[in-house]
Amino acid sequence: MTYTSLYERMRGAPLVRRVLAMPLVERILVPARGDRNIHKFIRYSMVSAVAIVISQAVILVCTWAFGFSGIAANTVGSAAATPASYELNRKWAWGKHGKSHLWKEVVPFWSLTILGFLASTGTTQLADTMTHRDHVTGLARSLAIMAASLFAWGVVWVVKFVIFNRLVFVSRATGPALIDESPAEPAAKQPAAAQPAADQPAAAQPAADQPARPATAQSMDEPVTAFEGRASVGR
Repeated sequence: MTYTSLYERMRGAPLVRRVLAMPLVERILVPARGDRNIHKFIRYSMVSAVAIVISQAVILVCTWAFGFSGIAANTVGSAAATPASYELNRKWAWGKHGKSHLWKEVVPFWSLTILGFLASTGTTQLADTMTHRDHVTGLARSLAIMAASLFAWGVVWVVKFVIFNRLVFVSRATGPALIDESPAEPAAKQPAAAQPAADQPAAAQPAADQPARPATAQSMDEPVTAFEGRASVGR
């Protein structure tokens, strides 16, 4: 049975494919194409922007519309943004495929998420206490809590990228795979003994195309030369 992730199902949806094919979207995604660390960092930043929009929108609704406390709103916002962040980071930012590895990918990712959640919980609680003490309510209170949560997540943002890039979403290639993918040595760099006979100098080739010189002509040249030598001495 073939495993299809939520990201792959959404990417294959007709509406999403039409949006990705728009010229403006194509132009925006040009800097994110590539496999270098800078390209991964750009994609990671875009995913973080998506997660921030989701979490901040949820916090705004929970605090402004439903009157949740800062801790409760931050918890719901983090829970809503984390699955999308994991899928986009793993599938798009680092290009990983197949099922996720529990101990090498899922556990480290959620551990870092919990660390950021605890930091953001402390800042949102501090902001909530300050707004309550100063009698700040409504939209101003919601904006203060949103800013406190955003600040805490920003502190661990760079640390998360380094850990994701170095430990979590790295490509673990085996030895035989690396050997199979190495290009073959060109024939020109092989030793001269391994070269075919066609590459040897022309002198070593058999003179099959040249006419053989008659043996009589060679034998007649030598007496004539000797005779001319004796005639010159006599004079």
